[in-house]
Amino acid sequence: YFVEETRLGIPIIPFDEALHGLVRKDATAFPQAIGLAASWDTPLMEQVATAISKEVKSRGIRQILSPVINIARDVRWGRVEETYGEDPFLTAQMAVAFISPFERNGIITTPKHFVANVGDGGRDSYPIHFNKRKLAEVYFPAFKASIQEAKAWSIMTAYNSLDGTQATANNWLLNEKLKKEWDFNGFVISDAGATGGANVLHFTAKDYAESTQQAIEGGLDVIFQTSYNHFPLFYEAFKKGMIPQDAIDEAVRRVLFAKFRLGLFEDPYVDPEKIAINDYVSEHKSIARKAALKSIVLLKNEINTLPLQKDISSIAVIGPDADEAR
Repeated sequence: YFVEETRLGIPIIPFDEALHGLVRKDATAFPQAIGLAASWDTPLMEQVATAISKEVKSRGIRQILSPVINIARDVRWGRVEETYGEDPFLTAQMAVAFISPFERNGIITTPKHFVANVGDGGRDSYPIHFNKRKLAEVYFPAFKASIQEAKAWSIMTAYNSLDGTQATANNWLLNEKLKKEWDFNGFVISDAGATGGANVLHFTAKDYAESTQQAIEGGLDVIFQTSYNHFPLFYEAFKKGMIPQDAIDEAVRRVLFAKFRLGLFEDPYVDPEKIAINDYVSEHKSIARKAALKSIVLLKNEINTLPLQKDISSIAVIGPDADEAR
């Protein structure tokens, strides 16, 4: 539709999730990120990522909203399993190993969520108040490595605010730190629905138009929503001229540059007849098995941490997640 039926014919960038395998029918499921990190094996991570990237590209998907490189320092946070754990160095190394094969294979990665994403008590989308040293030593290294070493071409913002300004519109984070200091040439995309969080979660904007203005001026390039029908909420700010033209031009430039870089203007599609899933199924299953074995961690049940008796012969796991593998 966009290539053939719009005035400018600009192709889209199809994207999907691929945290530990592409979320599509017949795709290979690898161990969850926290398990892959427990392997401490970056060459294995690169092997896993290479396999995922082949499955992603075969379907015409050219951007993945992965990996999650937030630092997990509170186990009460509901997204700990999506991370590479608590250590900034390990997270950075795993991020580079995951991202590099995708970017080499012509697929944009989207390390997320910039920055922190988890507040006091493990609360998601919460106001964050970290000083610059803590950010530099703990929360920035993986993002910096993702950009400067692995060449990630997009970054996703977090739902939370930092020192009172939502991450989706934080000029210091997005324009000063990311784009200028770290020389990031890709584009910044919001988390799903995060732009409107300014007026429904953080109360730093009076309405959707103002939250849109703040975001684009603050360095956001792409507003990510879960439904196309949401666009009138955000279009108002553009229609009323609330956003400076140079801010709009800069956002458009970054996205167009990514599309040219991917070769989408010359070749926006894949041939469905050439999606040879069977060509790599057995090979990728073998890699998944190897990764699963490497990710196993044996813990000693000291001082009865788990209330399990030694003579237990079976354990019942009950519920929908026990019934269906995800």
